[in-house]
Amino acid sequence: YRPYVPGSWFQYGCCGADQENGIHTGYCDERINDPHMADTIIKMGKADFIGMGRGSITDPYLPEKARAGKFDQIRYCVACLQGCEMELFLGNCVTCLVNPSVGREYEDNLKPAAVSKKVMVIGGGPAGLMAAETAAKRGHKVTVYEAQDHLGGQFRSAAYPVGKGELATFVSSLRKSLEVLHVPVHLSTEVTEDLIKAEKPDAVVVATGARPLMPPIPGLDGSNVCTAEDVLLGRRDIPNGPVVVCGGGEVGGETAGFIAQTNHDVTILEMRDEILMDMMPVNKIVLMDLNHKAGVRVLTGAKVAEVENDGIVYTDKNGSRVKMPAALVVSAFGYKAYDPISEIAGKYCGEVCKIGCSVKAGNALTAVREGYEAGIKI
Repeated sequence: YRPYVPGSWFQYGCCGADQENGIHTGYCDERINDPHMADTIIKMGKADFIGMGRGSITDPYLPEKARAGKFDQIRYCVACLQGCEMELFLGNCVTCLVNPSVGREYEDNLKPAAVSKKVMVIGGGPAGLMAAETAAKRGHKVTVYEAQDHLGGQFRSAAYPVGKGELATFVSSLRKSLEVLHVPVHLSTEVTEDLIKAEKPDAVVVATGARPLMPPIPGLDGSNVCTAEDVLLGRRDIPNGPVVVCGGGEVGGETAGFIAQTNHDVTILEMRDEILMDMMPVNKIVLMDLNHKAGVRVLTGAKVAEVENDGIVYTDKNGSRVKMPAALVVSAFGYKAYDPISEIAGKYCGEVCKIGCSVKAGNALTAVREGYEAGIKI
């Protein structure tokens, strides 16, 4: 077994040798995800062939694209384990976050649409981009509108914690795919009623995502409070004093670990009896180990009651109010659905489809699948 390496959630491998025939039997490693790395291993004489398991599930055409030099069009595995291993744990069939057609290959989903429609996709996160790609592959005339000056939605901030950088490859490959499909992408463009009225789309896909949840806690709007996204995207500097992360879900846990790389006085407050309950078990074990080694403290059964200028007050398991110092309080209470446009779009278009976190804040596996299904149904 190979040791865990930062940058990869779960890594192991083996290499055998066939002494009788004088060759290596091969090399197996879950995190050989890049054809360049595979070529390097072969050139070094470490193996005669490379087998990619999850990488082949994610993109069966990876070798063909690599041979053609189309590396930017490869749909790389992001090591999330949500669609492959987690679905097996739940007793379901294998699928894939970045390739929702896995397990549905018997369906002729991408056959050309009977009528080519003008499709407006509102939102450039993974769900919206997947919907745009799928609809365009079926022959629809698709245009993507994104209010921010970048694509990716929550995947952009999610790619910053330790071991999560590969998430960025998914957004990059989707963007490249839309370029190949000649799908226009308008950044820094907020869709309004006037724009919908002017464009006259035949179908609208609402993929406006979610926004950070800010509960009505006194002081949570103070100057010493920021969101997890603010920290991950570098919009808020990390002070030298103690940092308290409110919320022990995946976002809070990963943000605490991110902060602990430069500030070793980090505490997670979680009102439930356990943290990281929304994570895949293998990833949870790794993140808990990383945070433990980084010195991140965890207080469960702690309900945030109030934020003050120099600290935070919480209620412990016994119902007692406890104050702890905090130079910075990070709100990681989760997300809430954000949809400012579907009702308006319905006034001008008879086919409006809401997908992903604009319906209900959840995980990327569900959002991307809904994007794929929306592209099929249009």
